[in-house]
Amino acid sequence: MNRSISLIVKILLPGSLIPLACSLFSAPVTPASTPIPAVQDLQFEDPQTGQRFQALEACIQNMLDDSWQGTGYQMLGNFYESAWCRGVGSNANCSMPGEFNIRPDQQVIQLYTLFYPQDFPEVFGLGFQAAYVPPDDGWGASFYFAEDGKTVMGGGLAVTFHQNAGAGLYPDATLSLGDDYSYRIGENTVEFSSSLSPREDLAKYFSSPEAMRDRGLEGIGALAQTVEAEIRSGNVPACDLQPYQGNGIPPACIPRPMTEGEMAQELARAKEHFDSQEQILREAHEEMYAAWMAAFPLNQCWPA
Repeated sequence: MNRSISLIVKILLPGSLIPLACSLFSAPVTPASTPIPAVQDLQFEDPQTGQRFQALEACIQNMLDDSWQGTGYQMLGNFYESAWCRGVGSNANCSMPGEFNIRPDQQVIQLYTLFYPQDFPEVFGLGFQAAYVPPDDGWGASFYFAEDGKTVMGGGLAVTFHQNAGAGLYPDATLSLGDDYSYRIGENTVEFSSSLSPREDLAKYFSSPEAMRDRGLEGIGALAQTVEAEIRSGNVPACDLQPYQGNGIPPACIPRPMTEGEMAQELARAKEHFDSQEQILREAHEEMYAAWMAAFPLNQCWPA
């Protein structure tokens, strides 16, 4: 069984899959001489969002010791944000580990809120990311959460687990959970989304290892049923790729109905994929959950 197949979680980040990227590479919108307001000087449009932001900031500060480095709060694009990291594998700017470049021994935390330049220091929304990669063999985790981003940032929830049996840069197995699942069939994407808000879903996932396992199995199972139904209904076309014309442009795809043989092949491939994902989650959910809490102790610090 191919244990390296990953279940992709679709999140609303430009040019990104999880592991996650946010705005730490955006261009500043304020002159370098403009002072960066302190956290306590921000004016949150929604007081409850402000309380949650302040609670997370306080929790992060309580975690910090001499082993951590940080960027300090910055105004980048529409983001007011800061990042903290530690470990020999972390980057100098505390960026999140890449999808297929996961250096061992790093922990990263990123916290942000959003603003429109004409309204600053009024801010809105909350975004949070955290990642943990162990120094040796074992499971690591990358986590993303965002809400109330208006026109700037889509909301969502995703946690991706990666196992590095040889402590190398490329994971030996991956599995992703969240509030929005998707599965690729050729040039097509089949999706399943949770009916809960990201915050409601998150509360179900992190309450315990068993709760994370059960909620994850629900999501994987729901997507598996959706994929099977879409294939059997004929809603997912096959693709006849046209000759490559050069210039780095992908060949054109001419859609057509699947043959019975292609349909059977896709059903078998999907079954293998989802069976593999369910098996990994059942066998390793306790280790995965521990890695997630090592990235950030949600079970102790997450504001309701």
